[in-house]
Amino acid sequence: MGKRRRRFRSAGAASVVALLVVLPITAARADAASRPRDRAASFERGRRDLPMIALTFDGGGDAGESGRILDVLEQRGVTATFFLTGDYISRNPALVRRIAATGHEVSNHTWSHPHLTTWDRTHRHDTLPGLDRMFIQEELSRTAQAYEATTGRIMTALWRAPFGEVNDELLFWAAAAGWQHVGWTRDDAGGRHTLDSLDWVAERSSRNYLTSEQIATRILSFGAGGAGLNGGIVLMHLSTRRDDQQVTRLGALVDALRGDGYRLVTVTELQRDAPAPTPLPPFTAALAQPHE
Repeated sequence: MGKRRRRFRSAGAASVVALLVVLPITAARADAASRPRDRAASFERGRRDLPMIALTFDGGGDAGESGRILDVLEQRGVTATFFLTGDYISRNPALVRRIAATGHEVSNHTWSHPHLTTWDRTHRHDTLPGLDRMFIQEELSRTAQAYEATTGRIMTALWRAPFGEVNDELLFWAAAAGWQHVGWTRDDAGGRHTLDSLDWVAERSSRNYLTSEQIATRILSFGAGGAGLNGGIVLMHLSTRRDDQQVTRLGALVDALRGDGYRLVTVTELQRDAPAPTPLPPFTAALAQPHE
């Protein structure tokens, strides 16, 4: 995860800085935090009786295919949800302003995209030693401040853990600062089938590698015979190392989803009138596969 450097301040200065950071964020999230919803849980699906889907895009650092993705979404009038890191925001301010100006929902993907659990070492989602509430809350607040400074807008009070690494403790720490975690939709059989597009798998030799055409098929066929894609949250990425970029099929995917009667909405729209999110089920490899 790399070394974390912390700046030490005097007790008085720390209190002033903390107050300045918390006040605008707290005020901006007052409405969201007051909703009758358990924010210390992961929201992974909306109502199964409504044909609505949220396309979500994670931005970790490089611009990657951001411009082309935005072109496709704008051409088709699609509003999506973007989870951006502070690093992405600082490196791509013009793109971030474009994302905001075109009406997309922008949410938090932490500042530095760090590993948060021991999954890589132990295949368990134990919180990494030395990682505490202050670290998580600072990662989220710094990113929110960077977004506001770049765009003049308030970031939506949603976050997504890097690499899919999250647990009840991390959810609680983030929720205490007003952040609702958003995952992606899994089936009801332990998450064996998910709406993780797997567009982050770049090595063709990997058993998880899918061509862009296969990715589209994976999404369109999810939940066949049941509730289908109703309420689904699809995970995609703005930058990958693939030579077969999913953006080449994004327009066709959008057209196919609409042709099947689905309405493409933001995560916040999915949350309206949805039941309160339930605590995460036991972690599985399908949930925790590392992401770009």
